[in-house]
Amino acid sequence: MKKIFMALLAVALPMMIQAQSEGLFSRKKAKTAKEDISAYAVKGAVPEVDGKVVFQDAIAAPGKTKDDIFAKVAQWASLRYEANSVMGDDYQLPNFFKNIEFAKVKTANKQSGIIECQGAEEFIFSLKPLAKNYTQAFYLLDLNISDGKVEFKLHTLAFNVDLGEGQFTRVPAEDWITDKECLNKKGGMKRIPGKYRIKTIDLVDELKKEISAAIN
Repeated sequence: MKKIFMALLAVALPMMIQAQSEGLFSRKKAKTAKEDISAYAVKGAVPEVDGKVVFQDAIAAPGKTKDDIFAKVAQWASLRYEANSVMGDDYQLPNFFKNIEFAKVKTANKQSGIIECQGAEEFIFSLKPLAKNYTQAFYLLDLNISDGKVEFKLHTLAFNVDLGEGQFTRVPAEDWITDKECLNKKGGMKRIPGKYRIKTIDLVDELKKEISAAIN
C-alpha cells in the first residue's frame, strides 16, 4: 500500500508544482510598497499659460526634413486618434487608450506642417467585473512640424467628472488638476482630482514618447 502511495505521489508532485507556478494553487503575491507618486505632486507638473493648462514641448528629430517628419507623424496621428478605437490590453499601462466617437484628426496640412488632433478618450482608474471607475477626457493637440523638430502643444483640456448615479459634469482642467485646485497644504495631492492629474501627466508623457519613436 505504501509503495502505491509513493508511486502516486511521485506522479502527482510535478503536477502540483506546475499548477502552483501557473497560479491554480499559488499564494497571493506579497503586496509591494506603495507606488511613489511624489513626482506628480511637484508644483508646476501641470503647467499653466495665462491661467490655462497648456503642455508644451519640442520633440527633436535631428537630420530629418519637414516632409519626412510630417509623413510619419500624420500616420501616427491617424491611428492614435481613430474614433472608437482601443490600444493595449492593460488599462494601467501608459500606452493604453480607449477613444470615444469624438476622437479625430482635425487638420493635417503638409504645406504648413500643422497637424491638429481632437482627443476624446476614457481615463480608466480601476476596473472590476461589475464596476468601472473612469472619466472621459477631452483635449486638443497641436503639432507644428518643421525641419528637425515637432512643436507639441496640448491644451483645452476638460473632464467629465462622475457625480454618482450615472451623472457627469464637464469640468475644465483649470478647475481640477492645477496646483491650486489639486495640491493640499502638505504638498500632496487631493485624492479625487489627484488621480486625474496623474492620468493627464502620464498621457502627455506617453504622447511625446510615441511621437519621438515615430520620427526617430
